[in-house]
Amino acid sequence: MPQAEAHRQMEELLSELGLQTAISEDPGDLRLLLDRVRPVLLLAEISDAGAWPGWDIISEYRSQGVFIPVMVISAEGGSEEAVAVFEAGGNEYMKRPLHAGEFRCRVMNLLWLTGRRRGLEALIKIDGLMLDSSRRLVSRDGVQINLTPKEFDLLHYLAVHQGEVSPREEILKHVWGYHFHADTNVVDVYIRHIRLKVDKGHRSKLIHTVRGTGYMLKAPEGSPAGH
Repeated sequence: MPQAEAHRQMEELLSELGLQTAISEDPGDLRLLLDRVRPVLLLAEISDAGAWPGWDIISEYRSQGVFIPVMVISAEGGSEEAVAVFEAGGNEYMKRPLHAGEFRCRVMNLLWLTGRRRGLEALIKIDGLMLDSSRRLVSRDGVQINLTPKEFDLLHYLAVHQGEVSPREEILKHVWGYHFHADTNVVDVYIRHIRLKVDKGHRSKLIHTVRGTGYMLKAPEGSPAGH
């Protein structure tokens, strides 16, 4: 399998688990990435595990109390290389070609063992739209979307009730705290703002109007949806 295709396969598998990817090509790049992102998992695709300079960077961060689990992917090698990975500080090892099911299980197991799986429970993914409830971040197809606090609250409410009709009265009650009938179009105004940020430029529209009732967040037929 060509390298570009192999990387794309790995990104798709990670995306299915609710994980976004950032790529580093060299050790200097890796240091900048770790400072900026602080990933829950580092996947290292290397051919000579013992000589990889990235181990020094990982060791440096760990000495400062920042633990980043490392999973090594290798196209060559066997038992000896696996031993070298673990001795150098790696936490998991797999050899290409990857088996999709095994890869997913090993990643999730590593995240669970290192206490990082809990954060994934706060993720909601709907056809490329990703909401991180714990950090209040939103992205679609890997591109971050900047929402105001109230826009996030509204989108999150629709996402939690994806596939269901959310009446305007219920939205006003749960998002704005209105426990009485309010003659206001604030929901419609905010929906317009969110649509411009979430749906504009995308063929598949996720936010749907239910005439006379309210709104619904729904993935197109055949698209992945769920928590």
